[in-house]
Amino acid sequence: MDSQKEKEAIEELSRAIAFKADLHLLHLRAAFHEHIGDVTGALRDCRAALSVDPNHQEMLELHSRVNSHEP
Repeated sequence: MDSQKEKEAIEELSRAIAFKADLHLLHLRAAFHEHIGDVTGALRDCRAALSVDPNHQEMLELHSRVNSHEP
């Protein structure tokens, strides 16, 4: 997926999340943020998702992976 398509996907996910925050959507958007190198955005979504479900294994793994890239 090219950078423009990824940014469009993030925008679409943001609109959906604004309508109804959903753990799956937050996870997906965090993964897109991670893929384009937006550590801050990825961590924000990880933390939001983990505030809903602190034991969500995929989010814990993503958070750990992204957190290792934080400056």
